[in-house]
Amino acid sequence: MASNQNLSRRAALQQQLMLEEKRKRTNRIITWVSAILVVAVLAVIVILTVPALLNKGSGAGGNETPPNATAEFGILLDGKKPQDGVPHLVIYEDFRCPACKHREDDYGPIYKKLAAEGKLTVEYRTAYFLDRGRGDNSQRAAIAAATADAVGRYSEYASVLFKNQAPEYTDEQLRTTFAEEAGITGDELKKFQGLYDSRAFAGFARSANDAFNTSGVTATPSYVVNGRLLVFYDEAAKEVLILPDENSFLTAVTKATEGADDRTNKPL
Repeated sequence: MASNQNLSRRAALQQQLMLEEKRKRTNRIITWVSAILVVAVLAVIVILTVPALLNKGSGAGGNETPPNATAEFGILLDGKKPQDGVPHLVIYEDFRCPACKHREDDYGPIYKKLAAEGKLTVEYRTAYFLDRGRGDNSQRAAIAAATADAVGRYSEYASVLFKNQAPEYTDEQLRTTFAEEAGITGDELKKFQGLYDSRAFAGFARSANDAFNTSGVTATPSYVVNGRLLVFYDEAAKEVLILPDENSFLTAVTKATEGADDRTNKPL
């Protein structure tokens, strides 16, 4: 009788051990499956969020077009389109380019006055090649300038960028400080900030930079008229060819428009 009871206890214990082992295997399987699911979920999160974060940093965003944009991804000064019989000046620039700032300081007031008088039209084409390996400051400045065109303040905003030119810009400077200095206030400021924050014109700025890279222009600033590059200075002769005055500038622009060979212009 005792022997039978011992057998029964051993059988019960064996069954209990088998059940316990089965339970452990089940738990291990559940743990493994759970771990796999967690990894899968994390992978999905990474796939969805990392590109968005990278794109935000690189300026990727919308593909809206500024109201005064051209087919060549430029922006027209005061929205004035090229006209027959009127010279058309195309300016290639990078907002962090020191030489661009100096050229703008010296000749900006002159060509803007000539444009206001109807003697020429002006188109800005922005590049951000200075960002190569150095962040995205020129790119964000280009996006901000294109955004300013949406509230009718491209020229004013570009002037503020050159006035405050620096190796780096904070978003707060680009979206608020510089905007207010350019005269963007009230509802226009709210509109500007919303468009800038969403990078609405990032695609346009990127296309403008790509167009610069294939334009044949090799440096900024470059002032181009009728496919000819204006030459402001003769390095060999150490001579200024285009003086910072209305007559000298308009004469050089007119000769380039006519395709006339002159020291003040050369083919691209």
